[in-house]
Amino acid sequence: MRLIDRIFNIFAPYECVNCGQEGSVLCDVCILDACPVVPSRCYRCKKLTKDFAICETCRRASLLKHVWVRTEYQGLAKKLIYLLKFRSTRAAAVTIATLMAESLPVLPTETVVVHVPTATSRRRQRGFDHAKLVASHLSKELNLQHEVLIGRKGQTRQVGAKREVRLRQLEDAYFVKKPLDGKSILLVDDIVTTGATLESAAKVLKAAGAKQINAVVFAQK
Repeated sequence: MRLIDRIFNIFAPYECVNCGQEGSVLCDVCILDACPVVPSRCYRCKKLTKDFAICETCRRASLLKHVWVRTEYQGLAKKLIYLLKFRSTRAAAVTIATLMAESLPVLPTETVVVHVPTATSRRRQRGFDHAKLVASHLSKELNLQHEVLIGRKGQTRQVGAKREVRLRQLEDAYFVKKPLDGKSILLVDDIVTTGATLESAAKVLKAAGAKQINAVVFAQK
């Protein structure tokens, strides 16, 4: 937790989103049963697979190999994301990253953690990029390197749009800042709905030379 968050927590303590106990956004007791894990499955069609692998059918249309999903977008997960994105509660990123890390296997040490960037307008409103913050904490949990590799060209928001519309909106929306020379990437985002954002980010990473691209998200709608 950053110094400014510690100071804020002294004068205006965080409260557990579940039981209301002061001290953290999710207390040590509630976090044990928070955000039920989802079964290992293909994130696109939800067919059960091993280690959250993309199924054989969906693999034809995806550059991702695995997409680990921690939980469903409901209950406490929804509350944590709300605190992070709409109440600027940075401490929620730590809790989210901790829960995400529990869903991941041991990854190769050369894996680079890369977040999907938030639109500039949203970053200005919040004062930070929430995905970058989660990725930063997650990389520390996993003892992996976090790099800011993806840039965003447009500001289009996709809330409520169908998959086909999202894919059109995101076409050429991202760019990679440097050649990747065979790196293995772990993409990080908070929510997955249609998967258009992850697939669009994976497309530019692959074009830049990434060897293997996996992803992890906190919640799935």
